[in-house]
Amino acid sequence: MPPSVEQPVLTTLRSGALAGGAHVAAFEGRLREYLGNPLVLSTADLPASITMSLYLAGVRPGDEVVCSPMVCLATSMPINTLFATTRWCDVDPETGNMDAAALERCITPKTKAVLVFHWGGTPAALTAIRRVAQSHGVPVVDDASEALGASVDGARLGNTGADFTTFSFYPNKPLNTGSDGGAIAFASPEAFERAQWMRRFGIHQPSFRTSDGEIDPASDVSDVGWSSALSNVNAAIGVEQLGTLDDVLERARENADFYDRAIAEVDGIAPCTPVAGADRAPWVHTVRVERRDDLMRKLKARGVQCSRVHLRNDLYSCFRAERVELPGVDAFSAACLSVPCGWWVSREDREYVSDVIASGW
Repeated sequence: MPPSVEQPVLTTLRSGALAGGAHVAAFEGRLREYLGNPLVLSTADLPASITMSLYLAGVRPGDEVVCSPMVCLATSMPINTLFATTRWCDVDPETGNMDAAALERCITPKTKAVLVFHWGGTPAALTAIRRVAQSHGVPVVDDASEALGASVDGARLGNTGADFTTFSFYPNKPLNTGSDGGAIAFASPEAFERAQWMRRFGIHQPSFRTSDGEIDPASDVSDVGWSSALSNVNAAIGVEQLGTLDDVLERARENADFYDRAIAEVDGIAPCTPVAGADRAPWVHTVRVERRDDLMRKLKARGVQCSRVHLRNDLYSCFRAERVELPGVDAFSAACLSVPCGWWVSREDREYVSDVIASGW
Protein backbone atom coordinates (compact mmCIF):
# COMPACT_ATOMS: atom_id res chain seq x y z
CA MET A 1 0.00 0.00 0.00
CA PRO A 2 1.43 3.42 -0.87
CA PRO A 3 1.33 5.77 2.14
CA SER A 4 -1.04 8.05 0.22
CA VAL A 5 -3.81 5.47 0.74
CA GLU A 6 -4.16 6.12 4.46
CA GLN A 7 -5.79 9.54 4.57
CA PRO A 8 -8.44 8.96 1.86
CA VAL A 9 -9.46 5.68 3.48
CA LEU A 10 -9.69 7.22 6.95
CA THR A 11 -11.69 10.16 5.63
CA THR A 12 -14.03 7.81 3.79
CA LEU A 13 -14.56 5.62 6.86
CA ARG A 14 -15.52 8.68 8.88
CA SER A 15 -17.77 10.08 6.15
CA GLY A 16 -20.41 7.37 6.30
CA ALA A 17 -20.30 6.98 2.50
CA LEU A 18 -18.97 3.44 2.60
CA ALA A 19 -20.92 1.49 -0.01
CA GLY A 20 -20.88 4.06 -2.81
CA GLY A 21 -19.54 7.52 -3.42
CA ALA A 22 -17.18 9.80 -5.25
CA HIS A 23 -14.18 7.46 -5.07
CA VAL A 24 -15.99 4.84 -7.17
CA ALA A 25 -16.58 7.34 -9.97
CA ALA A 26 -12.98 8.61 -9.71
CA PHE A 27 -11.55 5.10 -9.83
CA GLU A 28 -13.62 4.16 -12.86
CA GLY A 29 -12.61 7.37 -14.59
CA ARG A 30 -8.92 6.66 -14.00
CA LEU A 31 -9.32 3.07 -15.23
CA ARG A 32 -11.03 4.23 -18.41
CA GLU A 33 -8.18 6.61 -19.10
CA TYR A 34 -5.54 3.97 -18.35
CA LEU A 35 -7.14 1.31 -20.57
CA GLY A 36 -8.16 3.73 -23.33
CA ASN A 37 -11.77 2.54 -23.16
CA PRO A 38 -14.65 4.76 -21.91
CA LEU A 39 -16.84 1.70 -21.25
CA VAL A 40 -15.37 0.42 -17.96
CA LEU A 41 -17.25 -0.43 -14.75
CA SER A 42 -15.89 -1.47 -11.37
CA THR A 43 -17.21 -4.56 -9.57
CA ALA A 44 -16.85 -6.28 -6.22
CA ASP A 45 -14.47 -8.98 -7.48
CA LEU A 46 -13.34 -11.04 -10.46
CA PRO A 47 -16.00 -13.80 -10.25
CA ALA A 48 -18.72 -11.13 -10.32
CA SER A 49 -17.11 -9.59 -13.40
CA ILE A 50 -16.94 -12.90 -15.24
CA THR A 51 -20.43 -13.99 -14.18
CA MET A 52 -21.99 -10.77 -15.46
CA SER A 53 -19.94 -10.89 -18.65
CA LEU A 54 -20.95 -14.47 -19.42
CA TYR A 55 -24.59 -13.66 -18.68
CA LEU A 56 -24.51 -10.61 -20.94
CA ALA A 57 -22.88 -12.79 -23.61
CA GLY A 58 -26.02 -14.93 -23.49
CA VAL A 59 -24.85 -17.85 -21.37
CA ARG A 60 -27.73 -19.69 -19.70
CA PRO A 61 -28.17 -23.09 -18.01
CA GLY A 62 -27.18 -25.92 -20.34
CA ASP A 63 -25.14 -23.72 -22.71
CA GLU A 64 -21.46 -24.34 -23.33
CA VAL A 65 -18.51 -22.06 -22.54
CA VAL A 66 -15.11 -22.89 -24.02
CA CYS A 67 -12.27 -22.40 -21.55
CA SER A 68 -8.76 -23.67 -20.99
CA PRO A 69 -8.28 -25.78 -17.84
CA MET A 70 -5.06 -23.85 -17.11
CA VAL A 71 -6.85 -21.04 -15.28
CA CYS A 72 -7.62 -19.85 -11.78
CA LEU A 73 -10.79 -21.26 -10.21
CA ALA A 74 -12.00 -17.67 -9.89
CA THR A 75 -12.04 -17.66 -13.70
CA SER A 76 -13.72 -20.99 -14.37
CA MET A 77 -16.17 -21.30 -11.47
CA PRO A 78 -18.59 -18.64 -12.82
CA ILE A 79 -19.38 -21.05 -15.66
CA ASN A 80 -20.75 -23.42 -13.03
CA THR A 81 -22.62 -20.75 -11.10
CA LEU A 82 -24.58 -19.99 -14.28
CA PHE A 83 -25.29 -23.74 -14.61
CA ALA A 84 -23.54 -23.87 -17.96
CA THR A 85 -21.26 -26.63 -19.24
CA THR A 86 -17.52 -26.18 -19.60
CA ARG A 87 -15.88 -27.37 -22.78
CA TRP A 88 -12.15 -27.66 -22.16
CA CYS A 89 -9.79 -26.29 -24.81
CA ASP A 90 -6.14 -27.23 -25.23
CA VAL A 91 -3.31 -24.75 -24.72
CA ASP A 92 -0.06 -23.78 -26.37
CA PRO A 93 2.45 -25.85 -24.37
CA GLU A 94 5.00 -23.01 -24.55
CA THR A 95 2.77 -20.41 -22.85
CA GLY A 96 -0.09 -22.22 -21.11
CA ASN A 97 -2.56 -20.02 -23.00
CA MET A 98 -5.51 -21.10 -25.15
CA ASP A 99 -4.55 -22.49 -28.54
CA ALA A 100 -6.55 -20.87 -31.36
CA ALA A 101 -6.41 -23.98 -33.56
CA ALA A 102 -7.76 -26.10 -30.73
CA LEU A 103 -10.52 -23.55 -30.14
CA GLU A 104 -11.80 -24.07 -33.67
CA ARG A 105 -12.40 -27.75 -32.84
CA CYS A 106 -14.15 -26.96 -29.54
CA ILE A 107 -16.95 -24.70 -30.73
CA THR A 108 -20.34 -26.41 -31.13
CA PRO A 109 -23.89 -25.16 -31.75
CA LYS A 110 -24.26 -24.96 -27.95
CA THR A 111 -21.28 -22.64 -27.50
CA LYS A 112 -22.34 -19.21 -26.19
CA ALA A 113 -18.97 -17.77 -25.12
CA VAL A 114 -15.21 -18.25 -25.24
CA LEU A 115 -13.45 -17.48 -21.96
CA VAL A 116 -9.78 -16.55 -22.50
CA PHE A 117 -7.13 -16.43 -19.75
CA HIS A 118 -3.66 -14.86 -19.88
CA TRP A 119 -1.34 -17.05 -17.82
CA GLY A 120 0.79 -15.10 -15.36
CA GLY A 121 0.41 -11.84 -17.30
CA THR A 122 1.60 -13.20 -20.68
CA PRO A 123 -1.07 -12.41 -23.29
CA ALA A 124 -2.73 -15.22 -25.18
CA ALA A 125 -2.98 -15.14 -28.99
CA LEU A 126 -6.03 -12.94 -28.61
CA THR A 127 -6.22 -11.75 -32.21
CA ALA A 128 -6.31 -15.31 -33.56
CA ILE A 129 -8.72 -16.44 -30.85
CA ARG A 130 -11.12 -13.56 -31.59
CA ARG A 131 -10.94 -14.35 -35.29
CA VAL A 132 -12.03 -17.94 -34.65
CA ALA A 133 -14.80 -16.91 -32.23
CA GLN A 134 -16.12 -14.20 -34.56
CA SER A 135 -16.28 -16.66 -37.45
CA HIS A 136 -18.79 -18.65 -35.38
CA GLY A 137 -20.61 -15.61 -33.99
CA VAL A 138 -19.48 -16.37 -30.43
CA PRO A 139 -18.60 -13.54 -27.97
CA VAL A 140 -15.19 -13.48 -26.27
CA VAL A 141 -14.83 -12.88 -22.54
CA ASP A 142 -11.21 -11.93 -22.01
CA ASP A 143 -10.01 -12.54 -18.44
CA ALA A 144 -7.08 -10.19 -17.82
CA SER A 145 -7.09 -10.79 -14.05
CA GLU A 146 -3.35 -11.58 -14.12
CA ALA A 147 -2.51 -9.24 -16.99
CA LEU A 148 -3.50 -5.67 -16.16
CA GLY A 149 -1.24 -3.44 -18.25
CA ALA A 150 -0.40 -6.10 -20.85
CA SER A 151 -1.05 -5.26 -24.49
CA VAL A 152 -1.66 -6.90 -27.86
CA ASP A 153 -0.65 -5.08 -31.05
CA GLY A 154 -0.20 -1.85 -29.11
CA ALA A 155 -3.62 -1.91 -27.41
CA ARG A 156 -3.92 -2.64 -23.71
CA LEU A 157 -6.12 -5.54 -22.69
CA GLY A 158 -9.49 -3.95 -22.11
CA ASN A 159 -9.22 -2.01 -25.36
CA THR A 160 -8.54 -4.73 -27.92
CA GLY A 161 -12.09 -5.20 -29.20
CA ALA A 162 -12.88 -8.24 -27.04
CA ASP A 163 -16.57 -8.22 -26.14
CA PHE A 164 -15.78 -8.20 -22.42
CA THR A 165 -12.49 -7.91 -20.54
CA THR A 166 -12.40 -8.65 -16.82
CA PHE A 167 -9.88 -7.57 -14.19
CA SER A 168 -9.07 -8.53 -10.63
CA PHE A 169 -7.90 -6.20 -7.87
CA TYR A 170 -7.44 -8.95 -5.29
CA PRO A 171 -4.77 -8.18 -2.65
CA ASN A 172 -2.07 -10.19 -4.46
CA LYS A 173 -2.42 -8.29 -7.74
CA PRO A 174 -0.19 -5.39 -8.93
CA LEU A 175 -3.14 -3.05 -8.45
CA ASN A 176 -5.30 -4.00 -5.49
CA THR A 177 -8.27 -2.31 -3.89
CA GLY A 178 -7.84 -3.71 -0.40
CA SER A 179 -9.99 -6.73 0.43
CA ASP A 180 -11.04 -7.35 -3.19
CA GLY A 181 -12.30 -5.68 -6.33
CA GLY A 182 -12.73 -6.08 -10.05
CA ALA A 183 -13.77 -4.40 -13.26
CA ILE A 184 -15.22 -5.07 -16.70
CA ALA A 185 -14.27 -3.29 -19.92
CA PHE A 186 -16.92 -3.51 -22.64
CA ALA A 187 -16.99 -3.25 -26.41
CA SER A 188 -20.74 -2.63 -26.48
CA PRO A 189 -22.40 0.50 -25.03
CA GLU A 190 -25.60 -1.51 -24.60
CA ALA A 191 -23.89 -4.17 -22.47
CA PHE A 192 -22.14 -1.42 -20.49
CA GLU A 193 -25.50 0.23 -19.76
CA ARG A 194 -27.12 -3.04 -18.62
CA ALA A 195 -24.18 -3.92 -16.39
CA GLN A 196 -24.40 -0.61 -14.52
CA TRP A 197 -27.63 -1.82 -12.95
CA MET A 198 -26.95 -5.57 -12.93
CA ARG A 199 -24.11 -5.09 -10.46
CA ARG A 200 -26.66 -3.89 -7.90
CA PHE A 201 -29.62 -6.30 -8.17
CA GLY A 202 -30.75 -4.91 -11.52
CA ILE A 203 -31.98 -1.72 -9.85
CA HIS A 204 -32.13 1.31 -12.15
CA GLN A 205 -30.71 3.81 -9.68
CA PRO A 206 -31.87 7.07 -11.35
CA SER A 207 -35.54 6.07 -11.19
CA PHE A 208 -35.59 3.70 -8.19
CA ARG A 209 -36.57 6.28 -5.55
CA THR A 210 -39.01 9.15 -5.50
CA SER A 211 -38.03 12.71 -4.55
CA ASP A 212 -38.78 11.97 -0.87
CA GLY A 213 -36.46 8.94 -0.84
CA GLU A 214 -39.07 6.17 -1.01
CA ILE A 215 -38.87 3.25 -3.44
CA ASP A 216 -40.86 4.14 -6.54
CA PRO A 217 -43.29 1.33 -7.50
CA ALA A 218 -43.21 2.61 -11.08
CA SER A 219 -39.49 1.80 -11.37
CA ASP A 220 -39.30 -1.71 -12.79
CA VAL A 221 -36.50 -4.21 -12.16
CA SER A 222 -36.50 -5.91 -15.55
CA ASP A 223 -33.11 -7.60 -15.57
CA VAL A 224 -31.34 -10.09 -13.34
CA GLY A 225 -28.78 -8.62 -10.93
CA TRP A 226 -26.24 -9.38 -8.27
CA SER A 227 -24.72 -7.67 -5.24
CA SER A 228 -21.41 -6.97 -6.92
CA ALA A 229 -20.61 -3.25 -6.72
CA LEU A 230 -17.20 -1.99 -5.60
CA SER A 231 -17.35 -0.15 -2.28
CA ASN A 232 -16.31 3.47 -1.85
CA VAL A 233 -13.62 2.36 0.63
CA ASN A 234 -12.09 -0.11 -1.84
CA ALA A 235 -12.28 2.46 -4.61
CA ALA A 236 -10.41 5.02 -2.48
CA ILE A 237 -7.54 2.52 -2.24
CA GLY A 238 -7.72 1.83 -5.98
CA VAL A 239 -7.40 5.50 -6.92
CA GLU A 240 -4.13 5.76 -4.99
CA GLN A 241 -2.84 2.43 -6.28
CA LEU A 242 -3.32 3.57 -9.87
CA GLY A 243 -0.77 6.29 -9.21
CA THR A 244 1.93 3.67 -8.59
CA LEU A 245 0.84 1.06 -11.17
CA ASP A 246 3.22 1.99 -13.98
CA ASP A 247 6.22 1.80 -11.65
CA VAL A 248 5.07 -1.50 -10.15
CA LEU A 249 4.62 -3.07 -13.59
CA GLU A 250 7.92 -1.72 -14.92
CA ARG A 251 9.81 -3.27 -12.02
CA ALA A 252 8.06 -6.61 -12.64
CA ARG A 253 9.00 -6.48 -16.33
CA GLU A 254 12.62 -5.70 -15.46
CA ASN A 255 12.77 -8.68 -13.11
CA ALA A 256 11.15 -10.98 -15.67
CA ASP A 257 13.56 -9.84 -18.40
CA PHE A 258 16.48 -10.42 -16.05
CA TYR A 259 15.36 -13.99 -15.35
CA ASP A 260 15.05 -14.70 -19.08
CA ARG A 261 18.60 -13.51 -19.72
CA ALA A 262 19.99 -15.33 -16.70
CA ILE A 263 18.53 -18.73 -17.62
CA ALA A 264 19.12 -18.46 -21.37
CA GLU A 265 22.10 -20.84 -21.25
CA VAL A 266 20.79 -23.16 -18.51
CA ASP A 267 19.88 -26.65 -19.73
CA GLY A 268 16.43 -27.99 -18.99
CA ILE A 269 14.62 -24.69 -18.55
CA ALA A 270 12.89 -22.36 -21.04
CA PRO A 271 10.87 -19.13 -20.81
CA CYS A 272 7.24 -18.66 -21.79
CA THR A 273 7.74 -16.34 -24.75
CA PRO A 274 4.86 -13.96 -25.57
CA VAL A 275 3.22 -14.28 -28.98
CA ALA A 276 4.24 -11.80 -31.68
CA GLY A 277 2.86 -8.33 -31.05
CA ALA A 278 2.19 -8.93 -27.35
CA ASP A 279 3.72 -7.08 -24.42
CA ARG A 280 3.46 -8.90 -21.09
CA ALA A 281 2.70 -7.50 -17.66
CA PRO A 282 4.19 -10.23 -15.45
CA TRP A 283 2.21 -11.14 -12.35
CA VAL A 284 4.54 -14.07 -11.77
CA HIS A 285 7.43 -15.24 -13.92
CA THR A 286 6.66 -18.65 -15.35
CA VAL A 287 9.23 -20.97 -16.90
CA ARG A 288 9.02 -24.50 -18.30
CA VAL A 289 11.28 -26.95 -16.53
CA GLU A 290 12.40 -30.51 -17.11
CA ARG A 291 12.00 -32.44 -13.83
CA ARG A 292 10.04 -29.47 -12.54
CA ASP A 293 9.33 -30.93 -9.11
CA ASP A 294 13.05 -31.43 -8.42
CA LEU A 295 13.80 -27.76 -9.09
CA MET A 296 10.77 -26.69 -7.08
CA ARG A 297 11.96 -28.66 -4.06
CA LYS A 298 15.46 -27.21 -4.37
CA LEU A 299 14.25 -23.61 -4.64
CA LYS A 300 11.97 -23.96 -1.61
CA ALA A 301 14.76 -25.59 0.38
CA ARG A 302 16.95 -22.58 -0.45
CA GLY A 303 14.30 -20.12 0.73
CA VAL A 304 12.80 -19.20 -2.64
CA GLN A 305 9.02 -19.26 -2.83
CA CYS A 306 7.92 -20.84 -6.09
CA SER A 307 4.73 -22.52 -7.24
CA ARG A 308 2.77 -24.28 -9.95
CA VAL A 309 0.24 -21.45 -9.24
CA HIS A 310 -2.89 -23.04 -10.76
CA LEU A 311 -3.83 -26.71 -10.95
CA ARG A 312 -5.43 -27.80 -14.21
CA ASN A 313 -9.15 -27.33 -13.59
CA ASP A 314 -10.26 -30.37 -15.58
CA LEU A 315 -9.24 -32.49 -12.57
CA TYR A 316 -12.08 -31.04 -10.50
CA SER A 317 -15.29 -33.08 -10.51
CA CYS A 318 -17.54 -30.02 -9.99
CA PHE A 319 -17.26 -29.07 -13.66
CA ARG A 320 -19.88 -30.51 -15.96
CA ALA A 321 -17.33 -31.19 -18.65
CA GLU A 322 -16.38 -34.07 -20.89
CA ARG A 323 -12.88 -35.40 -20.26
CA VAL A 324 -10.88 -35.02 -23.47
CA GLU A 325 -7.27 -35.46 -24.56
CA LEU A 326 -5.35 -32.23 -24.05
CA PRO A 327 -1.68 -32.80 -24.97
CA GLY A 328 -0.75 -29.13 -24.64
CA VAL A 329 -2.23 -28.99 -21.15
CA ASP A 330 -0.44 -32.21 -20.23
CA ALA A 331 2.91 -30.78 -21.32
CA PHE A 332 2.51 -27.33 -19.79
CA SER A 333 1.01 -28.60 -16.54
CA ALA A 334 3.91 -30.99 -16.04
CA ALA A 335 6.58 -28.35 -16.68
CA CYS A 336 5.34 -24.95 -15.50
CA LEU A 337 6.96 -23.30 -12.50
CA SER A 338 6.60 -19.70 -11.38
CA VAL A 339 8.96 -17.56 -9.34
CA PRO A 340 8.22 -14.12 -7.90
CA CYS A 341 9.04 -11.11 -10.06
CA GLY A 342 6.99 -8.34 -8.41
CA TRP A 343 8.11 -4.91 -7.27
CA TRP A 344 9.41 -6.28 -3.95
CA VAL A 345 11.99 -8.54 -5.67
CA SER A 346 15.30 -6.69 -5.39
CA ARG A 347 18.27 -7.03 -7.69
CA GLU A 348 19.97 -9.14 -5.05
CA ASP A 349 16.90 -11.35 -4.76
CA ARG A 350 16.64 -12.03 -8.47
CA GLU A 351 20.37 -12.74 -8.75
CA TYR A 352 20.09 -15.21 -5.89
CA VAL A 353 17.12 -16.97 -7.51
CA SER A 354 18.93 -17.17 -10.85
CA ASP A 355 22.11 -18.51 -9.22
CA VAL A 356 20.15 -21.26 -7.46
CA ILE A 357 18.58 -22.26 -10.78
CA ALA A 358 21.87 -22.09 -12.69
CA SER A 359 23.58 -24.39 -10.19
CA GLY A 360 21.35 -27.25 -11.42
CA TRP A 361 18.76 -29.56 -9.87
